[in-house]
Amino acid sequence: MTYRIALKSDPEKRFKNIKGCLRDEPVQLVVRNISNGADYIHSEKEVEVFSVTTSNKNELVCIKCTPDSYSSNPAVADQVVLFCQPNSSDLGGFLQPNSMNFVTYANVFETDFYAFDYSGYGFSSGTQGEKNMYADIRAVYDKIRETRPDKKIVIMGYSIGTTAAVDLASSNPEGLAGVVLIAPFTSGLRLFSSKPDKPDTCWADSFTSFDKINRIDTRVLICHGDLDEVIPLAHGMALYEKLKNPVPPLIVHGANHHTILSGKYIQVFTRIASFLRHETLVSCRSIEVDSQNSSSKKTTENNE
Repeated sequence: MTYRIALKSDPEKRFKNIKGCLRDEPVQLVVRNISNGADYIHSEKEVEVFSVTTSNKNELVCIKCTPDSYSSNPAVADQVVLFCQPNSSDLGGFLQPNSMNFVTYANVFETDFYAFDYSGYGFSSGTQGEKNMYADIRAVYDKIRETRPDKKIVIMGYSIGTTAAVDLASSNPEGLAGVVLIAPFTSGLRLFSSKPDKPDTCWADSFTSFDKINRIDTRVLICHGDLDEVIPLAHGMALYEKLKNPVPPLIVHGANHHTILSGKYIQVFTRIASFLRHETLVSCRSIEVDSQNSSSKKTTENNE
């Protein structure tokens, strides 16, 4: 585990999980610096901690990362990003100092960036499992909608997190503006097959994004490294072919499963930032309105 929960008034007090500790007073995440073992605490402005209770009665550790400044682009300003983590990681791993972390993501995308630990991970209560993952993302999504009704949400999933993103997005929840899938796979069993686009799904399969992704109405961006040996590029392309509303995917030359989001490949972040500005439902509508206003202005000028 790469972090611990601490009361702001008593940083040394220990907790087994998030359950109950936020009811008394505010808490903070104390991140363990992987490189030297030292404790690191992000400022309150950068990282706000909150909890969410799922339909399965698990309590999740959640954070909101705030950028230094918000985008002047109205489309981006109307959106927030919800991130679904890969397997075997927790929030502390993505909050490491002096690295490409969640706070950096918020600054790059110029909007609020939400993330959470799945049930059984980090200091979230409950047990790990596919059904819990799906309940987890829905609970966090609903919480954002409840507390930020003026914002639309872009879901961003990485590796196994793409399955949670696809599961929720396939139900087309209110407020969904777009989806970003980084190194996605078609299904659990298809990972062990030479045919990731095999049409028939086995009854014993799991994480079946292949069967759900064609139900997503909003636009979807897929990013995948061409040297990914954990989840081959063919999986990302098989999912791309099933999309209702695809945008041009990003194939990152030289990137593998672990380096694609490391910060080494800046094109990943510029592509996602472009997606937020120009290709989500919110940004597209903004562009359409600007175009209509411009056209109307030209017509008026011509009539004069």
